[in-house]
Parts: sequence; C-alpha cells; structure tokens
Amino acid sequence: MEQNQFVIAAIILALVIAVLAPFLASGNPDGLESAFFSMYGAKTVTGADLDEGQAGLAEEQVVETTGNTFEFEAPMPDYSIPGMDKAGEVTAIVAGTVLVLGLVWGAGRLIARPEQ
Repeated sequence: MEQNQFVIAAIILALVIAVLAPFLASGNPDGLESAFFSMYGAKTVTGADLDEGQAGLAEEQVVETTGNTFEFEAPMPDYSIPGMDKAGEVTAIVAGTVLVLGLVWGAGRLIARPEQ
C-alpha cells in the first residue's frame, strides 16, 4: 500500500470512528469525573446515579478550598452541540477530528525537512 493510500485510509477510519462514537460511548461520567464525585459522596464508586445537589456542593467546596474560580463556556460542551441530540454529537466529534487532523498536517508541513 502506498503512503498516500495509507493516509487516506487512516483519515477515513478516523472519521468512521468519529461518526460511530456517540452511539457506542457511555453516558456515565468518565473516570476522572466519576472519581471526583465518588470522593465527595455525590455518587457511589460503582454506581451511575449522580446526586446533583451533592455534586454542586462538592464543586463549591473545591472552589472554597482552592480559591480557583476559573470558568469558561465550552464551545461544544460534552462533545455535542446543544439542542441537536445525536446529530450534534456526531457533528462536534467530526469537526474536532477534522480540526486535529488539519493541525497535525499543518504542523507536519511546518517542521518537515525540505527534500534534497
């Protein structure tokens, strides 16, 4: 397989994974978020149910302890576009995949050695 064919196949595979990911991914909090909420009693270690009130208190306690009040509004929170359901998730993940592929390609072009 030539290098160009390999790159095209890899890009297609990345886009197929991006399209399928929202349908295969778990809706439960990820490991880091889950561990945080478990430590502060907002959920059990093995459970999926989150006590929203306790979660809010946990976040407030961390802000009070650390003094860190940094917040920002994510352009695509939780890998989705609000109000678009699964189509928004697919669009956000495909857009992110294309953006990262473009950044990697651009960086590769910038640091590539000129052919001799």
